[in-house]
Amino acid sequence: MVNAHDISANPIVGAATARRRPHVTAHLNTDVSGAARTWCKLEANPDVSFHQSRAWVQAWAGGTGTSLSIVTLERDGQPLAVLPLEISRIGGLKLARFAGTAFSNANTGLVSEQPPSDETVTPRDLAAALRQAGLAADVVLFDKMPPEAAERAPFNMLPRVLHQNPSFQLPLFPDFDEVLAQINRKRRKKKFRLSERRLEAIGGYRHITGDDDEQSLRLLETFLKQKSARLVAQGLPNVFADAGVRAFLARLAMTRSADGKPALQLHGIELAGGEHEGTIVAVAGLTRKNQHVTCQFGSIDESVAADASTGELLFYRMIEQAAKDGDQVFDFGVGDQLYKRSWCPVRTDLVDCYVALTLKGRIAAPVIAGGITAKRIIKTSPTLGSAAAFLRGFMVRRKSSSIRSEEHD
Repeated sequence: MVNAHDISANPIVGAATARRRPHVTAHLNTDVSGAARTWCKLEANPDVSFHQSRAWVQAWAGGTGTSLSIVTLERDGQPLAVLPLEISRIGGLKLARFAGTAFSNANTGLVSEQPPSDETVTPRDLAAALRQAGLAADVVLFDKMPPEAAERAPFNMLPRVLHQNPSFQLPLFPDFDEVLAQINRKRRKKKFRLSERRLEAIGGYRHITGDDDEQSLRLLETFLKQKSARLVAQGLPNVFADAGVRAFLARLAMTRSADGKPALQLHGIELAGGEHEGTIVAVAGLTRKNQHVTCQFGSIDESVAADASTGELLFYRMIEQAAKDGDQVFDFGVGDQLYKRSWCPVRTDLVDCYVALTLKGRIAAPVIAGGITAKRIIKTSPTLGSAAAFLRGFMVRRKSSSIRSEEHD
């Protein structure tokens, strides 16, 4: 597995203090439209993540009812960045993070395409600008940032830690055989043919997409049902159970560009014959920005054709189509799982940057960073990871049992 990026533990370089300190100002809006012109300009930067797009942030705020804090940063009077944030309370601490980051796979902020290389923004100047703008937070945590994004102003001088989870990518090429050559072409094609033969034996299949709102919502509802059943079976909490999260995904699926393409494109494997005609056995949701495709989620129904590896079949078909369409990267997103490793020759270690705005924040920031590091240690240790999974499953089962007992009473 190739580690795509290496980062230094402390990005602050002493020589930087000798550079001219630019004047940094910030403006705060509570509505996406308040920074619309600058947002649209910066969103055109190909390096900006889809997760800071207007489509993503508007769907998140509209679906969940989350209050937004849209910060526009200027450096010497010129636009530097737009930071769409949400503020949550953890105990008595007010923590600001990227809007919808609980469900995002990579965050970059919206930054100018070519910031001056001889200037930077210090943590002190950034904190002062955010305070003066009225951002009501103790700490701002810019999490799940690709290292190259974290090396751009206004993030490049901030303290940071490695995020607890890496992400995984598959480079794409016009020749699909070249794509498969990175990940054992012969074995991958053999597995694909086997999946097809097993589905043909029960009537065949169709690779379907959400080409209209009705089909998109049908696929999304199937995903939510499949994922819920899967998480319950694994003893894991259902992060998609909240009505606001479901509304967010539905809004994203029904948000379409001028040419009719959805912000969230739903894909599925649907059985095409026999007693299971019309049954959807695998679903995935993809987003796309500047030839970078990201898989936001996926699910399978193992009650039908369990031996056909329908999830793998769906990925094969989606990746094949993305390569044909001229996309350059198929991103499997955050989280270290075996199926991602099997598809991806590239692993990216993401980073979390942070800045404290208050005394309470300065006390809490090292604790937050330590907690992130502890999670990473647990996740990368087979022994600690298994123990944590067992404890998490036990707590979920206990909570479910308690709810059932209360309903029975």
